[in-house]
Amino acid sequence: MNQNCKSLVQRSLAILMTALLMTGGGSGALMAQTSTKKSTKSSSKSQTSAPAPTPIDVNSADAKTLEELPGIGSTLAGRIVAGRPYHSADDLAKVKGMNQSKVNAIKDSITFGPTTAATTKETPKKAAKKEKTTKSTQTAKSDQQPAAGSSTANGPTASQPPLTPTGKSSGTLAPGQKININSATAEQLDALPGVGPTKAQAIIDYRNEHGRFSSIEDIKNVKGIKEGEFSKIQDQIKVSN
Repeated sequence: MNQNCKSLVQRSLAILMTALLMTGGGSGALMAQTSTKKSTKSSSKSQTSAPAPTPIDVNSADAKTLEELPGIGSTLAGRIVAGRPYHSADDLAKVKGMNQSKVNAIKDSITFGPTTAATTKETPKKAAKKEKTTKSTQTAKSDQQPAAGSSTANGPTASQPPLTPTGKSSGTLAPGQKININSATAEQLDALPGVGPTKAQAIIDYRNEHGRFSSIEDIKNVKGIKEGEFSKIQDQIKVSN
């Protein structure tokens, strides 16, 4: 009877141990599977939460910012800035040094913002030229204004040669008199030998476009004033008062 009880107890213990081992193994597998799923979800979240890079506006970005684009060095960045504005990637491909492969490499990283400001903005060279022309015109007008104490519009000023009844200069100058080619009117220039109304107007147009003459020899740059004409008037012209 005792032997049977021992055998029964041992069998019961063996069954219990087997059940415990099976239960523990199943729980371990379940925990491992759960941990794997959590790890996958965490990795997926970290990938989707990364913000996308902000596209660079090639019509407003400075050269330093453009250098951040793949394949764009300092030289190309400077050329891109100089060639603004751009309306599409095709326009960008026309920049010297840019080819289609470079455009394709950056087209997803760039945008083409408003072009109004870039279009209306004057380059420093154009602005300087415009300012020079304006100053030259103002100087010429100022030089042509009658000095204080001179005659009014009803009569010729002291520095002007007498006019004929037709309104044209007499064509002769007083001995020793010289015409200031930086301030003379068309009528005064017409009084010079060999200079008619056409050449007189050409001198004024050249002066308004290029500014004051630095020397009397500069008048030979005017269309129609060659060495022969210059030799006739060189003793009768000056560039300052």
